Amino acid sequence: MDDINWAETEEEIELLCKLHSDAIANYEKCREFANRMSLFLSDLEDCGCNSLANMAMDVLMNCNPKVASHCEKANMEQGMLERMKSEIKIKSEAQAGSRGGQRS
Repeated sequence: MDDINWAETEEEIELLCKLHSDAIANYEKCREFANRMSLFLSDLEDCGCNSLANMAMDVLMNCNPKVASHCEKANMEQGMLERMKSEIKIKSEAQAGSRGGQRS
């Protein structure tokens, strides 16, 4: 898990949060979100980030794109994404701090 670029991971979760907000009443955006979230889940699993991968899986389990319909679980999913974002931000800041300390 030490070789993960948490800053890039933080950018990806930010993008996913924005995409989810745009997808709440847009079927095509919702499908795009689900596909991108699936790729993100795969990356997290490959890196051994099990806690975050489990959170991503929870989001995907509740994601059910429907044509001409508003997302029924949008608020719950947004909350899960925000928790993921918070965890990733902490890891990103810690990584930036440890890299800064190594340069001294």
